[in-house]
Amino acid sequence: MIFGGIHCLGWNYLFQAHKEQILWRVASVGMACSPLILVVSMSLMGDAYVISIPDRYANSLTIIGTCIYGFSRITICVLMFLSLRSLSPGVYDTVAWTKFIPHVTS
Repeated sequence: MIFGGIHCLGWNYLFQAHKEQILWRVASVGMACSPLILVVSMSLMGDAYVISIPDRYANSLTIIGTCIYGFSRITICVLMFLSLRSLSPGVYDTVAWTKFIPHVTS
């Protein structure tokens, strides 16, 4: 859940298209909430049933939670690579690293 929550920090980040921003938001919420589905399904399949339900429903919840997490991860990865389409001009500047290390003289 923490990993998905970290991706929620990009909620107000400016994307190139509004569709990409919506996809990022849905995928990050999906990554943050899918572990809850998995925890609930695993607790229902345990020895101490909280609610008496058949195992097929708990297995279905496990499959749904895993699919949501997988699709969310893939969506986030694709969106990260799509964001490399148009970088700001500052990323191509050469950095003089010796200015940041005081004991190294050029």
